Amino acid sequence: MPRNNMPADWVPPVPAWQSHWQDRSDALVAGYFGIQSEDATLLDEWARTAFHGEHPPLSVERGVHADPQTTNDCIYIAYWRRRDYRKWWAKPEHSGWWNDPQRLGDGVGYWREIVTMPFDRFETLHSTQTPHGVGVSADAMDGPIDEHGYPGGMRDRIPLSDHDSLQNPNAVTGPLKSRVSDGGRRVLVTPPQYMCVIRSGQDWSACDTEEKQHYLKKLHPVLLKGMRFLRENPMETRCYSLRFVEQKDTQWGATELSFGLGYAVDVHAFEAWAKSHPTHLAIFGGFLNMVETFGPEMKLQLWHEVTSLAKADCEFEYIACHSSTGLLNYI
Repeated sequence: MPRNNMPADWVPPVPAWQSHWQDRSDALVAGYFGIQSEDATLLDEWARTAFHGEHPPLSVERGVHADPQTTNDCIYIAYWRRRDYRKWWAKPEHSGWWNDPQRLGDGVGYWREIVTMPFDRFETLHSTQTPHGVGVSADAMDGPIDEHGYPGGMRDRIPLSDHDSLQNPNAVTGPLKSRVSDGGRRVLVTPPQYMCVIRSGQDWSACDTEEKQHYLKKLHPVLLKGMRFLRENPMETRCYSLRFVEQKDTQWGATELSFGLGYAVDVHAFEAWAKSHPTHLAIFGGFLNMVETFGPEMKLQLWHEVTSLAKADCEFEYIACHSSTGLLNYI
């Protein structure tokens, strides 16, 4: 593992672990499938068939994002190995539904954002040994690890950073490569190389009452403020998009989990925010305060997965969506 940014004699402030896969010969794929509606029924009908049968996902999750421009985004999150995703998407009953002209007449917006995660461009981090996200498909957890808790730690955990700067020289203003059809109502965007994708999650379901109230009253609001800052200040943060998502159960009921899904120009953009911006310093300080308050018995689980995109195998499609959806602002 590269250690380009780790200070000499570094001692991590808290323990952390990484997901470990024995087979690293084929990349992982994260697929985000959304409908811009408070009612997920139309997307549910597709998902009931699509996520079963041949080449199913390794795991499937659900979440709701309160979109400032619409009512809600109801989102499915699914993970595959790349070879299985390609076979799955090649099935007409899966991809054909998205290509059907009827989608333009359903009266809602649809979007799918497909992120391929080669192991040399990918890292995870967990505050406990309980896996989340794509980590549920891993073979084990490695750790505790040293490469965390300092500026540049996220980049150090991406193996390619040992000989690649992972920098995107382009500005957040774009334009990004895209293909527009159906009078502008269907847009396929190719995200740029080195665009950084982060899914950063919070799980307070195992906390006792005191710890849960501490998190919800003192840390969660600070987290929301940081997510809002990233979303509302793209020119300053170089963050294309930030969705804060409340995870749901299989019936779209409430859970005690959430995550932020963010896209930035490159890993350096998120790193700069984490290193010095008051909103992230407040988040990190709030977490350390929880560690001091509840000690080794703390049950709060924090985690993330980060990818620096390659040139190929990622595509973002928007069907009848409003112009601020995902990467649409930047075409």
